[in-house]
Amino acid sequence: MLDCNVDSVRAFLRIWLICTALVLAYAYLDVRLNPWLTTETHFSMEPDLSRLPELLHWGGRLLSHRALGLLIGNAVVLGGLAALVLHGVVRLILRLRRRGDDEPRVSIVPGGSPTSVPPSR
Repeated sequence: MLDCNVDSVRAFLRIWLICTALVLAYAYLDVRLNPWLTTETHFSMEPDLSRLPELLHWGGRLLSHRALGLLIGNAVVLGGLAALVLHGVVRLILRLRRRGDDEPRVSIVPGGSPTSVPPSR
């Protein structure tokens, strides 16, 4: 069987778009499920490690403060990172599954043919 597996840019961009849409949907659901985000007004540049779990609501906060440019930029970047990780994991799983096949690979170059041009003298 001929093995001709080529990575598809279109598939990667589709994964990126889906991941970006999921991040935007998360922000929308975060605002809807946590209405207290719309009334929040306190902002401080002082580091407060006790409020670290509240970072989960970053998307809802950006949406409630109408920072759509920042939200979309974050969604594109996080969607791209998630797409890279997801695409890499899928490729690794497919490669490991393919390694289990004991079928020999078929060469498209005949055995007696040279694979490169000999140097001229």
